[in-house]
Amino acid sequence: TLAHTVNNDVSLRFTQNLSPNAQAAAGPGGRGGGRGGFGGAARGAAAGPGGRNAVGRGTSVILNGQFQFRQSRNESPNIFSALNSESASTSVGVPLSVNIVRGRTVQNVNININHSSSSASNLFSGVTDVSGLAGIQYPGGTADPLNWGVPNLSFATLSAARLSAATARTDNRFSIGYAWIHPVGRHQLRAGGDYRRDTSLNQNNANARGSFLFTGLYTAPNAEVAGNSGADVADFLLGLPQQATLQSGGTTQLRGQSFSAFLEDNWRPRGRLTLNLGLRYELVMPYSELNGQMANLDVTPDFTAAAAVLAGATGPYSGLFPKGLIDADLNNIGPRIGLAYRLANQTTLRGGYSLTYNNGSYAAIARQLTAQPPFAATQTVLGSGLDPLLLQTALLSSTTGTTTNNWGVDRNYQLGQIHTWNAALSRDLSRNWSLNATYTGTRGTNLDILRAPNRDPEGLRIPGVQAFIWQSSGGHSLMNSGTVQLRRRQSGGLAGNLSYTLAKSMDNASSLGAGATVVAQDDQDLEAEWARSNFDRRHQLTGQVSWELPFGVNRRWLSDGGLLAGLIGSWNVSANATFLTGTPYTPRVSGAASDAARGTSGSLRANYDGSAIGLANPIVGQFFNTAAFTVPAAGTFGNSPRNIITGPSQHQLNASFSRDLRLGGNRAMTLSLNANNLLNTVQWNAIDTNLNSATFGQVLSVRPMRTMTASLRMRF
Repeated sequence: TLAHTVNNDVSLRFTQNLSPNAQAAAGPGGRGGGRGGFGGAARGAAAGPGGRNAVGRGTSVILNGQFQFRQSRNESPNIFSALNSESASTSVGVPLSVNIVRGRTVQNVNININHSSSSASNLFSGVTDVSGLAGIQYPGGTADPLNWGVPNLSFATLSAARLSAATARTDNRFSIGYAWIHPVGRHQLRAGGDYRRDTSLNQNNANARGSFLFTGLYTAPNAEVAGNSGADVADFLLGLPQQATLQSGGTTQLRGQSFSAFLEDNWRPRGRLTLNLGLRYELVMPYSELNGQMANLDVTPDFTAAAAVLAGATGPYSGLFPKGLIDADLNNIGPRIGLAYRLANQTTLRGGYSLTYNNGSYAAIARQLTAQPPFAATQTVLGSGLDPLLLQTALLSSTTGTTTNNWGVDRNYQLGQIHTWNAALSRDLSRNWSLNATYTGTRGTNLDILRAPNRDPEGLRIPGVQAFIWQSSGGHSLMNSGTVQLRRRQSGGLAGNLSYTLAKSMDNASSLGAGATVVAQDDQDLEAEWARSNFDRRHQLTGQVSWELPFGVNRRWLSDGGLLAGLIGSWNVSANATFLTGTPYTPRVSGAASDAARGTSGSLRANYDGSAIGLANPIVGQFFNTAAFTVPAAGTFGNSPRNIITGPSQHQLNASFSRDLRLGGNRAMTLSLNANNLLNTVQWNAIDTNLNSATFGQVLSVRPMRTMTASLRMRF
């Protein structure tokens, strides 16, 4: 069964000259200014006599606008047809810009209005309450037909088919920006700022039908993992999960806004030296809920106690909380420095430094805070050999006097910072050849870490508080990369480049911003998370070449035309080759009974014995040395670092062939042939690094094989 997607797109554009003297402003310079934005307007003002005359006589004002509409509907199949799902999205955008040129001053105003909505449903929504018919009971029942369906079932050793959550979301955004550009002597000054306001309407039903984890705890009580015993499936047949979770809430309305201001000077103090100096300030306010329906956790510094706290209320340990439950990060000042210095006629040195901030975290954090009690139902219930859970009633366990919030964020959360510095040396070796060497360093601070502070190797730490995830901004990263590029400019119909990059990236955070998904294994040893980044690639070699075949009109051979020239003439060929080393993987133990008993599943890493991991001749059935990893003993954490296994490398050659055919007058036809993975080489993709899987160490998938497409385009 194939997925079915339908897209509808509409885009309309308009340009209007609002100048007092439209006739004068409509010369070549005026038109260039209107279409080019900032730089276009400045260039247009000096591009020709029309532009100079228009500026000289007054002000040129150009209005540009666009209407954008996109609608998409997608049907996603499942291996079990009853679990098929549907999703739909609609977006409308109206960007407007006004370019004003007066003398040597350029001003630009940009306004953007966007509306988008999305929804997802499954075949059971509003039709059949499958969970209710199966006897599974939830707190308060499942009266909302939107949430009808089968629960999510997870196994220690199996990848279970899941039913998509039924969701609905509507977003609106309004933004306005202003920029002023004016040259003063050797300086090109720019200044401006912008304002943005976001609203979002959400339904918080991420896990409304409940999720149940089966580990083999009851049918193999002395085993840490089910392995190939089938004990996890046996627990399911008995209706005995080890862990049950639930998260379901109502509709919330989020509000957020941000401001920014910048000042920039492009300064050329000497003929050989150009400096770019800039400063930007950003103020992003945490989101708040229109009716105050947000809840966070107030914790002690050592996480020995935790209590729920509402928006704008006073917590027992940290005092008064703001309405967004996070203190605003007020010191987001970002300097930018760049230089270009011509060392010699053929040699140029460039360098720079910038500090940027990740201002997109607050929206995801706010959605988590609105999906917490008392505005949503959340539960994490754990079973044991002495007190087993029943599938039918696991989520009806008494929570009286228990804090059931399953997520919280540090009220002193800071936006992620990215420090970037670079230096580049370029030299022209000849008229056609150039050599470039570039170094780039990146340091991340205040990166997101997901923690589980309410657990230790033996279980939960805080009495009366269920397991919860804690998001903080204590992560950091460091990346260094160097690139050497040899380039040939277009000459004699031939052009190309060859580039090699050596890089290394390390971090103790799974992502930048609120996209983190992996919980730190040991909350008391966060530095044990320091390892290669998920995206780290040590070696990257790429090459590209384009060639105009020397046959046909205006070329070296067969330039007089004829039948042979008509067949093989005017062809252009291009090819690109890529060689990349693999990205890293972490050996994990999913569905371990001790890990589930701590309220999480999937963060436990394996034990590593220190032997070689890579194999001289890896095969599909064993990509790496699986004997180097073992399951940690119950009550202990694994000693393996993150991302210790290097995944499959990539190597691919793509090519394209094209030619233009003149049909007379202004008519022409372009024929294109494109081939991806031209040599049809088998390229392994994902590998299984879950010790508790029957396919541990095996290659799970491959990248696409050779594909070839042909296209014909008419121009008239």
